[in-house]
Order: sequence, then structure tokens, then C-alpha cells
Amino acid sequence: MAAIPARQRENAARLALSAQLPSPRALTCIAWKGTVGHAWIWIDPPAAIEIGDRTWIPESLLAPVPQTDGVRFLALSSGMEGQVWRAGQLTASQWWPALPDDAARGRFLRASGFDQQLDVPPVGPFEWRVEPWAELRRSWLPGTVDAQERLAWVGAAALIALVAGWQLTSLVRWQNASATVARQLEVARADVAPVLAARERAELASEEAARLMELQSGVSDYEMMSQITAALPEGVELVSWRREPERIVTTVRNGPADPRGFVSVFVGRSPLDDVSATPVPAGMQLTFVLSDATQDAAL
Repeated sequence: MAAIPARQRENAARLALSAQLPSPRALTCIAWKGTVGHAWIWIDPPAAIEIGDRTWIPESLLAPVPQTDGVRFLALSSGMEGQVWRAGQLTASQWWPALPDDAARGRFLRASGFDQQLDVPPVGPFEWRVEPWAELRRSWLPGTVDAQERLAWVGAAALIALVAGWQLTSLVRWQNASATVARQLEVARADVAPVLAARERAELASEEAARLMELQSGVSDYEMMSQITAALPEGVELVSWRREPERIVTTVRNGPADPRGFVSVFVGRSPLDDVSATPVPAGMQLTFVLSDATQDAAL
């Protein structure tokens, strides 16, 4: 696999090997020696290894590498393995639970390109190597294809549960926060209710005071009565008062007989300067004509 970039060789080898698996339960192991990948298939692994609880390594990787190329039948701790070595690489391997018969040996030799009558005596068993003679690059997903599929489903379910739990937790927190804010709002409303009620009463009182002030914005009749009384000559007595829409009519007595004496005292005394005096049996009648502004303002 020299033509494939080094970082892609493992995936490419596993993809090619997956098409050769006899069943989904089968396990694979790929070991690299330079650019050459050596692959083993375990057709019927134990359950503990199948689900990934335990790891495994082919015993072939721990056996010594032969000094010369060719065929050898290697006695293992359990069973027998037929190997074909070319140019220092293991190009073919087959395991038997016991020493194969002549027919099985012949098929293996013929499939490997050798004379099926070739006499190759078994060798071994050997002492295991400390390190495998080829590099192992373990997959981060343990177990068989079925186990990996189960793991993928379990992982997907766990991820969905995690997302759902996070969403549910967020929803509960949001609902709790909303309830807390609602309670705080009710408390705040209860606290400010007296203030709002007092403010409303104050606004109503202010509007009423403004209305009353507008009624008293000009010169009142009582003030004009006081001004008239203060302007009369000494000894003159105000005996009657009548308010009409456009004028004020008063009657005085004990004053001068000449009407001009009464008119002259109100000259320049606005709004009482438009005055006329008329003698009457009871004394002197004074008529004050009011301006439009004074009429609107007076009570």
C-alpha cells in the first residue's frame, strides 16, 4: 500500500478487509511492516473479545521471523499455523486446530503457489517475542462489527438522552426563573400599590385645586367691595350692594350732595374708575361699569 498516504493506509486496509469478512462477528487484526499490512481474521471469537472487554493479538506476531523465505508449519500454543514468507513479509497464513492432514496441507501449498507434495516438517513451538515483529495500530472502536454497531447505537441513544436532559433541565430552570420573577413582580406590585393610590389621589387633588384657583384668578366681589369702601370719603356709609352681569350698583349715604365728589375719588382706581353717581332718596347711587376681564374674573 505504498501508493496510499501513510495516514490513510489503516482505514483503506480495514475497508478492503471488511469485504472479506465471513460474518459480522468476525474480528480483524492488521499489523504493519513498512508499507505492507498483514491481516488476520478471527471467524468465531469468544464473547468477551467480541464485545471489546478484552483485546487480542495473533500469536503469529509473537513468533520469531524465519531467516529465509518459503513455507513453514508453525506449532502454536493451540493448533498449527501454515505460513508463507516472501521477501521478509508474511504473504499467507492459515490456522488449524490440530496438525492438518495431507489434503489440507496440499490445498494450502497449492493456493500459495507451491508443490502440494512439498514435505515441510512442523517447527516450534517457540518462545514468544517481547514485541510483535510488525506494528499494531489499534482501532479506537473495540470489538466486532456487530459490537461496534451496538456501541454506536448506545452512543447515539446516550447523546440523544443527554441533549434531551439538557433541554429538559433548561426548561425547568426557565420555568423556575419565570415563577420567581412572577412572585417578585407580585410583591413589587403590592409594595407600590399604596404609593400609586396616593399619587392618584394627589393628582386628583391637584386638579381640583387648579380648578378652584381658576375660579379665583381675578378680582373678587369682596375685594372690590373693600376697595369701594376704602375709597369713600370719611363718614360715608355703604348701605346696599347689587351685583349685575356688567356692573355693580351700590347706595351710600351721609356723603356730599354733589355727585362729582364721589366720582372724583375713584379716578385712577381700576377696575372701579368707570363710575357714575346719581342722587336717590336714600342717598347717592354709585354705578360701576366693569370691563370684560373683570366680569369674567369676579365672583
